[in-house]
Amino acid sequence: MRLPCRFRFANPFTLDTGKTPVLQFDRYLNKRTTRETNMPIKVRIPSPLRTYTNGIDIIEAEGADVGTVLNDLKTKATGIETRLFKSPGQLNRFVNIYVNDEDIRFLKNLETPVKAGDEISIVPAIAGGVPAVMVRIGGPFRASVGGLDRVESGGATIAEVLRSMGSALESKLFQAPDRLNRAVNIYLNDEDIRFISGLSSPVKSGDEVSIVPAVAGG
Repeated sequence: MRLPCRFRFANPFTLDTGKTPVLQFDRYLNKRTTRETNMPIKVRIPSPLRTYTNGIDIIEAEGADVGTVLNDLKTKATGIETRLFKSPGQLNRFVNIYVNDEDIRFLKNLETPVKAGDEISIVPAIAGGVPAVMVRIGGPFRASVGGLDRVESGGATIAEVLRSMGSALESKLFQAPDRLNRAVNIYLNDEDIRFISGLSSPVKSGDEVSIVPAVAGG
């Protein structure tokens, strides 16, 4: 006896002008693949960078690899890219990026692929032994660091500390790779670095660096 069937299955194939059978599911599969590629990835934000995220420690961003995720992140945390990138496609040397606890330097760097469920962590390199230094930002330079008046940075010398703060600020401070702009004065614990060792002046944890417009510093 034939049992009644409630379901009717369509032929999965259609004819393309009578030539080659084409799967009806192709369009569906392509859309599904696109959605999976753009699945949100959780990005953990360290304390020093949460000023760009209104204090939020985890932000969701989209992308198929680390680079595109971080690129999407900057649309949700304006200004954070100045702390992450030294130049387009080049991470700041004092920032480490991990995917599921693996350092991307030992994977494929910014091209490291990510998938749904992965987690990206931004970890300041200062946590790995480089001295943590507080940098006070003079008014005219604050636009380059998201409007902040002080930023935690890291490095073994004044030059390293300043260069770790992003390309936007670096372009305002330096007129040549090892030469400060004449309109900028830099102080280390209230002492003008010109009377110490200049950009080579060593720094240690707890030191304070001040960036001051020359017009205000004499």
